[in-house]
Amino acid sequence: MAAWQMLRRLRPAAGLGRNCRSFGSPPFFPNSWVEPDALWEFHDQCERTDVAKLVDSEAWELGDRNQVWRKQMMEKDPEFFDKIGKAQSPDYLWIGCSDSRVAAENLIGGKPGELFTHRNIANMVVATDTNMRSVLQYAVDYLKVRHIVVCGHYDCGGVKAAVTRNDHSLPLESWLSHVRDVYRMHKGELEAIDCEHERHKRLVELNVIEQCLNLFKTSDVQRRRQYTASRPDEFPCALPRIHGMVFSPGDGILRNLKIDFKDKLGDFLDIYNLYDDPSLENSARLDKSVQDKNAGPGLLFEEKAIKK
Repeated sequence: MAAWQMLRRLRPAAGLGRNCRSFGSPPFFPNSWVEPDALWEFHDQCERTDVAKLVDSEAWELGDRNQVWRKQMMEKDPEFFDKIGKAQSPDYLWIGCSDSRVAAENLIGGKPGELFTHRNIANMVVATDTNMRSVLQYAVDYLKVRHIVVCGHYDCGGVKAAVTRNDHSLPLESWLSHVRDVYRMHKGELEAIDCEHERHKRLVELNVIEQCLNLFKTSDVQRRRQYTASRPDEFPCALPRIHGMVFSPGDGILRNLKIDFKDKLGDFLDIYNLYDDPSLENSARLDKSVQDKNAGPGLLFEEKAIKK
């Protein structure tokens, strides 16, 4: 007996569908059972319609836009594709939000090859997220990036959703719980802010700070920082540097958050430090302009003195 036939027998006699989530009734066909053959037939019929082709053409336009972009790049720099066709060597790992308005290269006027990028909802650094951890490991161990930037943004839908009393269902609900944890840790400060808009902005900033701290917890970052800090003749300070930033879609400004990591990591390292030498003293040699809250992004992204 086929698997779908066995599931069909499990379906109650009547009345169960979307609301009850029965095994026998898929949620997209409430109160009915559709056999697999019928599903494929339905799908095949849809694919043959002119409407489906019209909808598909929306994606086909991306290819046309690619040709326009390619021509523009070739006109600006005939060797452009020869350059980016070579191995990458970015200085920065950028951990940002998946929001379509905040693509990293757009925010800094970046070029291909400048940023190694990871994006997820609400720019989270979650220890159990193998996707993020694999990106981090590759960036730190193989690309040997000098900087890691965690960039949040105001008007973040993920942050807003996390503080609403709604069940967003798995896996989104599980993901947003990490933002709720940030709210819980800073509840006193946040609830002292009367303006809902300002409270949201502060939560965005606190979330960025907590994700930066989460980076310090990882073995990848600690191992690399310990290695570089123990070799002052080769490296002027512990690398990679970690930076928290927030982008404002309303005015286009990318703001550096003034984060005193040495202060925040005092008791923190007693629990999370994996090496005898946390290298925090050597971290103080970093140019203070990088941590200037009022500095523009250029101070960070134009700094080229630190060698890999």
